[in-house]
Amino acid sequence: MNIAIVGAGKGGVSLIESIAKLEDTSIVLVVDPNAEAPGIALAKKLGIKHGQSLDNIADIPVDMIIEATGKESVAKTLSTKFGNKCNIIDSHGARLIMSLVERDIKTLHKLNNQLDMINSTTGIVQQQLQEISSSIETIHDVSTKLNDSSQASTQYIQESDKIVKYVNGIAKQTKILGINATIEAARAGEHGKGFSVVAEEVQKLANSSAGFANEINNILKHLSDEIQKVFNEVKRLEHLSEIQVQASDQVNQAVANLVDEATLK
Repeated sequence: MNIAIVGAGKGGVSLIESIAKLEDTSIVLVVDPNAEAPGIALAKKLGIKHGQSLDNIADIPVDMIIEATGKESVAKTLSTKFGNKCNIIDSHGARLIMSLVERDIKTLHKLNNQLDMINSTTGIVQQQLQEISSSIETIHDVSTKLNDSSQASTQYIQESDKIVKYVNGIAKQTKILGINATIEAARAGEHGKGFSVVAEEVQKLANSSAGFANEINNILKHLSDEIQKVFNEVKRLEHLSEIQVQASDQVNQAVANLVDEATLK
């Protein structure tokens, strides 16, 4: 449908803005005696033909003329010149149309503002989610390194435990040697007194070695327990990271759906 709009004031601007968005409808001409009228400026911007005389309508195929000046004289002139050529909506009908159009435009502007706010908010949310995702990856890297360290520490403890067992074995053998030396010193009587002192020191050394080995073994056991606690916490941290990643993905998807739905509306 081809439409000509007569009157390029505030009402004409509202009509142009609204009708220009309609499918299967074209504004083929905007007429106003004031070449500086806002509707003329808008027509130039949108590439719509414009003029200052009603006679310009005769040169263009028009299905409907909308009189937006509100002047009865203009309405009569249009009816006289073009009443048999096309449908004419007078100022009363135009006022009703403009009222509906202005209301629709206000609603449209309000929706656009809301969409801008949604887009702005979702942009901030997505940025924050990206930062969260980045921090989660960092946490995952840290937990992986901690896990590797705890496994390496466990291996070192196992190796140390072998050494402690070996020291324990030496202490036992030394203790046996000390006992044997004491027995032999007793058999030697007066001649074995010096040897008896050596045997006693060997016994002390054996006892000290065994004591130190036991202390080291206890320390290693406590260390192993603490490493196991760290390992358990790392596993718990990984589980929490996975939950955060899933939650972040769900929020991202929800935000994307919200933007898509808002855009479609």
